[in-house]
Amino acid sequence: MTLYVNGETIDTKDIQAEVEKLRPDYERVFADQPQAERQKQLYEWSRENVIEAALLRQAANRDEKGVRPEDIDKAYEQFVKQNGDRNGNEKQVRAGIAQQLRLERLIKKVTAGAKEPTEKDIQRYYAKNADRFTISESVRVSHIVKHHKPDADADDMKSQMQEILKELHNEADFSEMASKHSDCPDNGGDLGYFGRGRMVPEFEDVVFAMEPGQISDVFETGFGYHIAMVTDKKPAILCPLEDVREAIVQELRTRAGQKALEKFIDAQKVKAVIEEK
Repeated sequence: MTLYVNGETIDTKDIQAEVEKLRPDYERVFADQPQAERQKQLYEWSRENVIEAALLRQAANRDEKGVRPEDIDKAYEQFVKQNGDRNGNEKQVRAGIAQQLRLERLIKKVTAGAKEPTEKDIQRYYAKNADRFTISESVRVSHIVKHHKPDADADDMKSQMQEILKELHNEADFSEMASKHSDCPDNGGDLGYFGRGRMVPEFEDVVFAMEPGQISDVFETGFGYHIAMVTDKKPAILCPLEDVREAIVQELRTRAGQKALEKFIDAQKVKAVIEEK
């Protein structure tokens, strides 16, 4: 069976190329679906994408306004600079460039009429996506660590760390003890500020539960035995709307443009003759 869109033959290779392009993200998102069902849906989505691309291309080609030769020249020079002369296929490359420029012009025209976001739209998006505009909680931590070593006795290492902890409770200076005893002595054991997700969970579970000035007990992670001291803590902060307004406006404009393009493509589908024979 061969697919035709308004009489244009669609190469099955184009659909297969779209399948391979979508596959990595598709397999990740729909991993819980049965394989046969997953493969069928992936093929159908890819087929639909190729049909929509053909409809857009055909609509762009119906525009009688030509593409300026100087625009093609400029794009061709950039192409050669990035890819070489492609064995002299200049005519074919220029034709592809002209097609792409027509397509870009059509998309720009269709999306230009998209509705501009109102203040209400901006405020609603900001409230709904507050987590995206929040600077996460962070801590500044110093630590003393004894790394796991194949030839080291774990109980002995832990005992050494317990002795260090006793000295710290007797008001020994943490940075001096880190410089002297830690397997990571740089900067007196100071790790600086970090948010969640930067360190291993076992380490973060301990330090994010502490308060500034507090020293932990000896605890273990996959790296070894640790003693941590939290020197500062910053709460999560929601960025002011004015600081993120432009990003929100741009996101809403993009969404409105996508909706306008989808509406245009749907109108093309209603009029199109799509058949397999």
